[in-house]
Amino acid sequence: MSYEPPFKKTSRIDDLVFEIIELVGEFNASSVSDPKPWLHRRMRIKTIHSSLAIEGNKLAEGDVQGIIDGQRVLGNKKDILEVQNAIVAYGALDELDPYSIEDLLRAHSLLMDGLVKEVGTFRSGNVGVYDGEVLIHAGTPANYVPEVVAALFSWLSKTGYHPLISSSIFHYEFEFIHPFADGNGRCGRLWHTLLLSHWRDAFAWLPIESTILARQKEYYDALALSNSQGSSESFVELMLEIVRDSLKYWIHSDDKRTQREQDALSLFKDDPKATVDELAMFLGVSPRTAARVVKDLQDAGHLKRVGSNKCGYWECR
Repeated sequence: MSYEPPFKKTSRIDDLVFEIIELVGEFNASSVSDPKPWLHRRMRIKTIHSSLAIEGNKLAEGDVQGIIDGQRVLGNKKDILEVQNAIVAYGALDELDPYSIEDLLRAHSLLMDGLVKEVGTFRSGNVGVYDGEVLIHAGTPANYVPEVVAALFSWLSKTGYHPLISSSIFHYEFEFIHPFADGNGRCGRLWHTLLLSHWRDAFAWLPIESTILARQKEYYDALALSNSQGSSESFVELMLEIVRDSLKYWIHSDDKRTQREQDALSLFKDDPKATVDELAMFLGVSPRTAARVVKDLQDAGHLKRVGSNKCGYWECR
C-alpha cells in the first residue's frame, strides 16, 4: 500500500491557496517578476543569507554579496564555506529534478561539501533535535530512512494536492524524517523552493527564506505542533502564510524602493560626506524616508558609516 502523509485540509488552507494564486498573478504582472539580473541577484542574496542565518551563520547580507562578487570576506571559515556551498546549490536549481532522490542527495552534497563527513548520503546513525538538552524530536531510525524517503518521493510524484500544499507537506515530512546527519533544514528549504519553482518560475528567486527567518520561532513551533498532533496541517498553514507574505512584500516593495537605494548609493559614492537631509532633497522624499533608506542599506551591508555623525563619511560596499 502506498504511503499517504497524515494531513487534513482545512478551510484556512484553501483560503490561503486561493489568495496566493491571486498574488502570483499580481506578482507576474509587476515589474519585480521581470528577468532583471540585478534584482534576481538581490533576491538570491537574501535567500542564501536568510536560510543560513536560521542555522546560526553570522555573516551579513553584505558579506554574502561580497562572496558572490569574489571579494575577500572576513569571518568564520565555516560560515564562509556555508555561503559558498549555498551559492553553488541554489545556482543548480534549474538542473535538479524535484522528484529525484538522486538529485536530493546531490543537492545535499553541494550544500554540505567540506562541512560534514556524511555528504550526499543518508545518515548512518540516529539523530535527534534538541532544545538545549531536551530532546524535542527523534528522527526516523537510520535503517528505515532510505525506505521512508522513497515512499515520500513516490507520494510526491503522484499526489493530487495543489503544489502549494504538496510542497509544504513535503517540507514537513522531510524535517520529520531528518534524513541527513546535518543540513536537513537548509536542504528542506531549498527543496521547497525547487518544488514551487516547478509550479511557477518566479519561486526560483522569491526569497521565502527571509520570511521564515523573520518568523523563525513560529516556524519551529509549527513543526513541534504538527509533531504533537501527528498531522502536518499546522505547519502547512504557516508555510502558506509565509509564501503569501513573501509575495506581498515583493509586490509592494517594487522598483521605487530599489531605485531609491541605488540612487542613495550613487550620491554617497560621489559625495561620501553627504548628509541624510541632503539625501532627502536628492531623492525628493522626507528626511524620515531618507533615514529609512540609509538604515536598510546599512542593515544589508551595502553602506557603512566611518567616524562620527558630524565628522565622518559614508563607505559604499
